[in-house]
Amino acid sequence: MKFKILNNIEKQTYSEKILSLLEEYDGDFVPPLSSRSSTTQKNLIGKENRQNGVKSYFSEMINQKILAVFIDDIFSGFVSFKENYSSEFIDQKYIPNIYLSTLILDKSTRGKGVTKKMYDYLFNTLYKDANIFTRTWSTNFAHIKILSSFDFINYLTISNDRGDGIDTVYFRKLR
Repeated sequence: MKFKILNNIEKQTYSEKILSLLEEYDGDFVPPLSSRSSTTQKNLIGKENRQNGVKSYFSEMINQKILAVFIDDIFSGFVSFKENYSSEFIDQKYIPNIYLSTLILDKSTRGKGVTKKMYDYLFNTLYKDANIFTRTWSTNFAHIKILSSFDFINYLTISNDRGDGIDTVYFRKLR
């Protein structure tokens, strides 16, 4: 297993594979990525799937940093993130930081500890001194369990933000 931050040329090289993963696993997200135009979009409920599918989301996300995972030299997934991100929910006092926006692994690699290894590399090798934030939906139990194992805490919850009974939960890694 190998991890690599993709440079702009490598992003172009793997853009079809990245887009393919976004399209294939669109429905695994709540709400689907195809109903979003950005990785930091607010107001997530009541949006229709866009005519161009996940391409609006992809167009914004591809400009972020991307840590790719290669298993047996095959591109198998990625996590995208923003450096030094602030918003109405993440105060500038937490800079330097990274904001994890999208994590997708091919189904064949899931359940094998790949996310943990990728996060360990990102948090403990590349960004050991940065504050780390992410958000997910309250019923994404598998990802929340992984975040807990890395000492993430619930930073903010926005009730019913993704539908009735489905909250948006922001997490911050304790340092």
